[in-house]
Amino acid sequence: MVWGAFSLHHRTPLFHVQGNLTGLRYRDEILRPLAVPTLQQMGPQAVYQDDNARPHRARVVNDFLQQSGVNRMERPACSPDLNPIENLWDELDRKVRSNHPPPRDVQHLYQMLQAEWQALPQMIFTTLVNSMRTRCVECQNSQGGYTHY
Repeated sequence: MVWGAFSLHHRTPLFHVQGNLTGLRYRDEILRPLAVPTLQQMGPQAVYQDDNARPHRARVVNDFLQQSGVNRMERPACSPDLNPIENLWDELDRKVRSNHPPPRDVQHLYQMLQAEWQALPQMIFTTLVNSMRTRCVECQNSQGGYTHY
C-alpha cells in the first residue's frame, strides 16, 4: 500500500513539493512518476489511499488514476482520517522539534526532515500498517464518527 508521500518499500521521502499543489501538479509530480509505478509493481491487490484533499480529488487526477488502472480507496469527504501517514508526520515533527534548533531556511528544514525520516525505526511503519484493520473496524463501528486514531 502507498500512502501519499512514501512507499513502504523505500523508507525515503519520495518528493519535495514547493508552492501550491494543484491537481495537475499532483498528477505530474507525484502520481505519474512515483505513486502509480510503485502501485503497478505491487500488483493488482495494491490500493491507493489519499486524504480527500482538493488536489487529490480533482477531475484530472480521477481520470488519470482510472486510466492507469489504480485501485483507490473511496471515502466520504468528511470521514475520519484513516491514513496512518498522519501519525508518521506527527512523529517526524516531534523528532525534528526535539532534536534540532529552529531551521535557518527551507533547505535546512528539508535536511532535518530527511535525517529524522531515515532514523525512524521500522517498527513504527510496521505498527501503523498493522493497525489498518483495527482503524477500519473502529470507523465502521462508529458509523463514520469519532475514532481514537
